[in-house]
Amino acid sequence: MKFIPNKTPEQELKDKVDLVKQELKRKQYPSKHAPKVESDLLITISGCSLNFLKQEKGMLVLQANKKLAFENGTNILRALSYIAGVYEHVTIAGWTWRPIRYKKHKLYLRPVAPVDLGRSE
Repeated sequence: MKFIPNKTPEQELKDKVDLVKQELKRKQYPSKHAPKVESDLLITISGCSLNFLKQEKGMLVLQANKKLAFENGTNILRALSYIAGVYEHVTIAGWTWRPIRYKKHKLYLRPVAPVDLGRSE
C-alpha cells in the first residue's frame, strides 16, 4: 500500500481556488453571442471618455475622445492603463466586458456574459 501524505493548507486552498476558477470559466458565454454596440455611444470610464471605433469577432475597440480629454485635463494614456490594469470588468450595452489591453488611444474589450446572469437579488 502506497503512503499518501496529507495535503498542506496551502495545497488545499490552491485546489479550492482552482475549482472556483473552473466554475467561473463555465459561466462565460461565447463571444459570438455578444451584442452589436451602437456606433454613436459615448462611454465614460474612470473619467476617460471613449468613442466606439469598431467591433469584430466579438472584441470591442473603443477610442479615447481627445477633445473631451483635453477639455477635462485627463491624461489619456494614464486613464487607459488604469482601466486595463485595475478593472476586472465593465458594463456596456447590457453586457459585461473585460478590458484586455490598450494601445495608444484604443482600449480593447472582450465580452464575458450578459449583466443579469448570476445575480441573486
